[in-house]
Amino acid sequence: MKGLFVLLLAHVSVQLQCDKTMIDTKIGSTFTIVCTYKTNQFRFNKKYWCVGDSRASCEVLMDTDGFILPNYRKRAQIVDAVSRGLIVVVRDLQLDDTGIHWVGIDKIYSDIMFRIQVTVRKENVMKPNVWPLSSLEMTCLGQPVTFRCRSERGTDVQYTWYRVGHPNNIVLDQTPDFQFHCLDSTENDQFFCSAYNDVSNQNSEWISVQNLQPENLGCMYLITSKIFSSYECIRSTTSPSTTIQDKLWSSTTASYSGSQNQTMYVNQTCLTESYFLWSGLPLWYECLRWVLCSVMITAVCVVHICTKSRSRRLRLQDKHHKDI
Repeated sequence: MKGLFVLLLAHVSVQLQCDKTMIDTKIGSTFTIVCTYKTNQFRFNKKYWCVGDSRASCEVLMDTDGFILPNYRKRAQIVDAVSRGLIVVVRDLQLDDTGIHWVGIDKIYSDIMFRIQVTVRKENVMKPNVWPLSSLEMTCLGQPVTFRCRSERGTDVQYTWYRVGHPNNIVLDQTPDFQFHCLDSTENDQFFCSAYNDVSNQNSEWISVQNLQPENLGCMYLITSKIFSSYECIRSTTSPSTTIQDKLWSSTTASYSGSQNQTMYVNQTCLTESYFLWSGLPLWYECLRWVLCSVMITAVCVVHICTKSRSRRLRLQDKHHKDI
């Protein structure tokens, strides 16, 4: 009896053979199965793709006569290419696609069927990246800065922001974006983002936050990490009611008028950017910024000189007409 079963199985495998017996893949992926069969015997027989633990309970999902279940229509196909084989393609795989599947040939008395185990799993989470959505240098003015956390891979990824604590980390927010404020940190704090799903979790690099100046003295804090460029803030020694830019601009425009005010305003703006905020940018960028500032100052001076020269000529012409 056992020998008869082995003989029958060998006979079926000769009649229908597929290039895969097991498929292990992740959600959203695609697989292709190519099967060969005896074309001289079953060329005009209907072929199908079904799912079920046994031959008797197999539910047909699609066949070569054009039948296909609604949820398969846009993501699966079965093609009888005859000499090139029977081709089964399934795209955008979901967890529900996990199970025992069969490639079958419709045959009187007993179908010819080939068993294929399909396993669809969730994708593991990749280590998340974090980056600021605005300039980090805004922290020198006490402004909030929002960071985004994102994992490039993973199924149904969720995010949580933590402050490093002892013995346990402190949950801050359960969203991809987190906004840092001056009051969010003590003297020195470390933060990180955790990306996770049902099968794995990964943590981002740490972000360090240092309070340089408390809120009542004009909030100023510094954010550092090895994953983005460094910068520096200069501590302010003036009253908290005056911002850094207000103090600089008011000091430069107090004793000047007309176009001279414009010149000093442009010049001091350049100084503000270079003195108070150092962002660790390349030397060529710093040089380019100074050249542009110089061009702006020169242009304002030229306009001022031309305006004065034209006014002088007009006065001389008026005087000449009166003498005549």
